[in-house]
Amino acid sequence: METYRVLLFDIDNTLLDFTAGAMQSMEAIFLEAGLAYTPEMFGVFQTENDKLWARIERGELTIAGLRGVRWQTILACLGLEADGAAMEDAFRIRLHESAVPVAGAREMLEHLHGKYRLCAASNGPYAQQVNRLRRAGMYDFFETLFISGQIGAEKPSTVFFDRCMEHLPGVRPEQCLMIGDSLTADIAGVAQRIQSKHRKLRKKRQRKAQRPERKPVSLLPNTRKAFSLSA
Repeated sequence: METYRVLLFDIDNTLLDFTAGAMQSMEAIFLEAGLAYTPEMFGVFQTENDKLWARIERGELTIAGLRGVRWQTILACLGLEADGAAMEDAFRIRLHESAVPVAGAREMLEHLHGKYRLCAASNGPYAQQVNRLRRAGMYDFFETLFISGQIGAEKPSTVFFDRCMEHLPGVRPEQCLMIGDSLTADIAGVAQRIQSKHRKLRKKRQRKAQRPERKPVSLLPNTRKAFSLSA
């Protein structure tokens, strides 16, 4: 039985609570733009943002391209008018400082550090993800950060995972374990290229997989269950 040597961690909603950070950021930028905000509006953000990220995962849109569509789309759905590109810029500034940890995530990294080689594997701007990990006290646990904004490819493309492997000389794909919250970006992406076994962090709002045949080794109900990782 193969022993895992490298653990690849997604960041958003795996280590850091993107949902909480996005909710706080949305409220702040609405106030800055002079728009009325109610908590119910965040549901529209989640729905439309998920659609846009699905397009990114299919290669139909880039992260850079979000500036021209994300808030324009959300505002239109809410029947509001404002400068969507400016709101995207403000939103990213807020997210840059957001570092709400997922419950148990730091303790999990502390437990696994030294037992495995820990690497981050995440979509997003490099400086933003680095800053958020630093603010959350998680940065120093990682040997390498594979961030789409730096390596020039986005999950779940095979290019992204190819470049991860290029920076892990002497490591075989089957010795890598991907831990993430997205069946499409994390699990299916690994299945396409790294072809390792992988675990899936199960969320309360579990979405139906677009590729049901690509299944994780197991579903972890929370980060604490990763304490007992075994091949």
